[in-house]
Amino acid sequence: MRSNFLTFKIIAIAILIALFWIGLLFITTLVSERQGYQQAFLREISQNNISPQTIISPYIRIPYNEIKTCLDDKKVAYSCTEEHWVYISADSTQWTSDFQVSDDTYKRTIYRAISYTANLTAKGVFQKPILEDKDYQWNRAEIMFPVHDPRGLDTQPTLKILNKNYLFEMSPQGSDASGFDFMRVAIKNHPELINTIQNGFGFDLTANLTGLGKFTLVPTSRSVTYQAKGNWADTKYSGQNLPFAKTSSHQQFSADWKNIALGQQNINKLIECDSSDCIRQFNQGYYTQENTYEAEQNPRIGLSTEFLESVNVYTQTDRAIKYGIVIIIITFGCFFLFEILKSLRIHPIQYSLVAMAQGIFFVLLLSISEYYAFAWAYLVAGIACVGLMTWYLFYVMKGFKAAALFSVILSSLYAVMYMLLQSSGKTFLIGSVISFVLLAVVMFITRHIDWYQINHKPERILKSYTPPQP
Repeated sequence: MRSNFLTFKIIAIAILIALFWIGLLFITTLVSERQGYQQAFLREISQNNISPQTIISPYIRIPYNEIKTCLDDKKVAYSCTEEHWVYISADSTQWTSDFQVSDDTYKRTIYRAISYTANLTAKGVFQKPILEDKDYQWNRAEIMFPVHDPRGLDTQPTLKILNKNYLFEMSPQGSDASGFDFMRVAIKNHPELINTIQNGFGFDLTANLTGLGKFTLVPTSRSVTYQAKGNWADTKYSGQNLPFAKTSSHQQFSADWKNIALGQQNINKLIECDSSDCIRQFNQGYYTQENTYEAEQNPRIGLSTEFLESVNVYTQTDRAIKYGIVIIIITFGCFFLFEILKSLRIHPIQYSLVAMAQGIFFVLLLSISEYYAFAWAYLVAGIACVGLMTWYLFYVMKGFKAAALFSVILSSLYAVMYMLLQSSGKTFLIGSVISFVLLAVVMFITRHIDWYQINHKPERILKSYTPPQP
């Protein structure tokens, strides 16, 4: 019986670790399910209330007619007129946006959505356009200002030209298919602007915009500067260009962009768009290239600022679960070493109960963190589970010292796991150092063990132990 002790115990521990790993997979599914409820809540808000916002910097478009030779159904040539549009971008724009971000506006039970109100201002200059000799219809020219979701507009955006304010109005071109409402100042309603456009002008634009989670500015001017600031510390920047300067502290952020190439690229992409599907992708943050179908393979477009949750409990819990298998391996390894060194038998069922307690830790962490701060949820779940296991091990290990030792080990494991969760980019470095230290400790403790003699080692006779009565 004793001769097969080591082999049977290792096999039993391996099976229990495999079962624990399967249990962690079920808990991961639970995390994904809860996260799915949150995503469904965000989609519902986007459909019924407000969505992430994308705006395209103002540009001018002017129609003109071109006489061409066309073919009828019988392939007989005849003279026909085709309408085309010429696009004029600003020479320079200076954008500023002041964000007021909150997670209290849209909420349901435990779920919250991050929304914002952006006060946008822009100063820019349209130079006198140099155009080809075409039959331009200046009375049908338009100053365009595309906005992804006009439900977020508190008031009509205003364009100030020569000390006179002009209100942007909805264009018939905007639709659900294009993904934008092309707000415009129609020259046919303001014929005094024809001469202004022909000779160049400066402008001031103001807009108040509400959105959900993410804001993207698509510049179209030859040069652009853009400053974003607001009352949110956890921000993510993406798009065609990252800010050259950014700060984040005390629930405040600031970021600055400057570029002289993006605007011309974007206006060319806008001109090349010959379908609503192409334009819709502007608000999705990318521009489709020929023969590419995955968004990740297409170039990004715009300058994006995304407001993140300070702590995403589902992401953090999922990351913690990934360390769960390591914790149970270390715990079982400590039990096994204790058995070897102290000749104390620990039954596989007792291994299983400790493993179940550690599995319950992750369920507690998920459920509590949905209502309270993640750090507090982690502390409460850790204290509860370590306390339970310490109390149980007091009886399993027949004494206080051994139980206290394992309490310290378990507490250290949970502390290290929390440190890894918070370490972000240094996780791999810290994890590799800790792994080396643990291996060194195990090698040091077991350096005098003759593993070939363990199967023949006489079993230790344990004295009976009666725990103190309360």
